[in-house]
Amino acid sequence: MNEMKITKAEAREFLVNYHGLGSTSTFEGEEGILKYMKRVGCIQYDPLNVVGRNPDLVLQSRIPGYSSLVLEKMLYSDRSLIDGWDKMMAIYRQEDWPFFRRVRKRKEESIKATLRNRGSIEALELTGQIRDILVAMGPLQASKINIGTGGKGRWGHRKLSSAALDYMFNIGELGIYGKNNTQKIYDLVENILPNDLIESPDPFVSDRDFYKWYFKRRIGSVGILWGCNGGGWLGHFLSDKALRTSILEELEKQKSIVSLSIEGIDETFYMRTEDIKILDYIREKTIQENNEGTMRFLAPLDNLLWDRAMIEDIFGFKYSWEVYVPKDKRKFGYYVLPVLYGNEFVARFEPEMHRGNKPLEIKNWWWEEGITVTEEMKFAVKKALKSFCEYLGTEGVHVESLNKIF
Repeated sequence: MNEMKITKAEAREFLVNYHGLGSTSTFEGEEGILKYMKRVGCIQYDPLNVVGRNPDLVLQSRIPGYSSLVLEKMLYSDRSLIDGWDKMMAIYRQEDWPFFRRVRKRKEESIKATLRNRGSIEALELTGQIRDILVAMGPLQASKINIGTGGKGRWGHRKLSSAALDYMFNIGELGIYGKNNTQKIYDLVENILPNDLIESPDPFVSDRDFYKWYFKRRIGSVGILWGCNGGGWLGHFLSDKALRTSILEELEKQKSIVSLSIEGIDETFYMRTEDIKILDYIREKTIQENNEGTMRFLAPLDNLLWDRAMIEDIFGFKYSWEVYVPKDKRKFGYYVLPVLYGNEFVARFEPEMHRGNKPLEIKNWWWEEGITVTEEMKFAVKKALKSFCEYLGTEGVHVESLNKIF
């Protein structure tokens, strides 16, 4: 089939607008969050909290006036969103739960293999007892369930009950009722999700139908994805290169996705057919009309950044998350946020851990090589920092921090 040809500038513009990071607010309020989740499928969860956790940082860059209380409400009160496994640990819409049956089954097999390797397979003998405890006592934090102790020299969960809880959550027997900071509060899934959702029939006639849905969904999680191995294809089934090649070919034949070539990059890229209209829209406008003057601070695990090698090729921005890199080997810092200006990454910065309403402090700010800092850019930085401080509930930015930027 003939590939659609686009320039790098068009690819950048498409991705920025696709993710609601342009000058116009595509997504607003709770409805906007659900609309974005419907578009991308999921956002990745990570418990580290320096200036908010990863999902909060993803949403603050897209939703005007966003507060972390909104996501907490949607997850643990309204339950329009739920915690589940997709791109690693993630958050997705409640209605998607039945579609992940095969992912939960594959996760079950994976956890059992891990427990066997760790000599902790007896943790699974505790599942009935844990169910009885939750029936009798209701939702409980993992630390309140103390049954089974890991033997000397074991690694992973120190308590067998913790391993059992993790297993029960991943196979769909338990759900997350709420969280106390990063600590999960578990309950039986039938007390969290509607029964008709739990008992709903398999949405797919065959495994292959599921694969087609899942691969197409992952393309939509990023907007454009190349076919080669990379961070965008992490996960059960998706990382299988042979399966991926076969499924992408079939999806393209069915006109469910289209293949793209991007100037200067020797790889085939893919886009969902329904998203061509966004590409057509940005082609009708100039870059200046779309996004000039808009600055956003992105999450380390932002959907746009899932495949960092691809982003480096398209945007010329090399980024790695260095939280797990030894301090003396880090190039930048522990928790560094990329800075997007229009359709270009112009900087990155490392914030100090923030709590309460004290002014935001910035440890370091690095402009990208070759960037000329204009008066318009300075104005955009101050405007972005103001919005970021409103999201954090702070009293503004520490004066010395501003001196590190300009």
